[in-house]
Amino acid sequence: MTWLVLGMLLGAGPAEWALPGLRVHVVASEALDADRLRGLARPEVVLWVRTRSNGLRRSTAETLQLAGSAFVEVRPPLGAPALAAFVGRVGPWIAEHGVDVARVRRWSPGQLAVDVEGPFTEELAARVRVMRPVAVRWSRGGSPEREEWLRARGFSGVELSGLGAVPVDCQTVPERTRVRVRVALASVPAEGICGLPLRVEVPAGVDAGDVHSLLLVHPDADLLVDVGEEIARADAARRWIDQLASATPRTAGGSRGAAEGRDGGAP
Repeated sequence: MTWLVLGMLLGAGPAEWALPGLRVHVVASEALDADRLRGLARPEVVLWVRTRSNGLRRSTAETLQLAGSAFVEVRPPLGAPALAAFVGRVGPWIAEHGVDVARVRRWSPGQLAVDVEGPFTEELAARVRVMRPVAVRWSRGGSPEREEWLRARGFSGVELSGLGAVPVDCQTVPERTRVRVRVALASVPAEGICGLPLRVEVPAGVDAGDVHSLLLVHPDADLLVDVGEEIARADAARRWIDQLASATPRTAGGSRGAAEGRDGGAP
């Protein structure tokens, strides 16, 4: 029985929806219409902003402060003007390959996201450790070995993608591993993946009911949607985020599960 069938059995109509929390990672371009970006910048959302340069418009930088947290793609080295946007819950997002990690550590404001690729070797772990990121996006290119899981487990906010067609060998995954596994909505197994938390990729135009059904079966999952710079995709994503957010408990600081996070506060 698939997760979708289970969700249909457990779910209720939109008027009766209830979710313990919601967290959505939205990838957008800095070229996205400012009003659309503002509509997505809400407490339940972590914004990932792709850029063509190391500078942001002031209006964009101000909008990012409205999100639960945000990361902006940059290319080291950075000067003082480029660092001005990184205050509060907004931090830089860099690729690990080829950077001077000691220099990154000196200018990093403390809310750093890092992309890494390939096997999680001891050398890679040492480089990442110097930078002290709060989020690590790991594109593996196949299933990790046990030693890689152990190294990755030492970092917070790790997302694993690029597993390929070969399923994860659960015997290699150490206990208490909280690495999030990225998986497409259509490929989520009902039983999950080795008990690991999931980050589920959903299309911008997904039906809110399908996502609600998923979260009933996998309540610790969070979501990932890429809207790029397209207004239609941004509007579609905002609609189902609004629907799902309305089904979560509210607190004075916004929706539970947004600012609090699902991995000990990590993105």
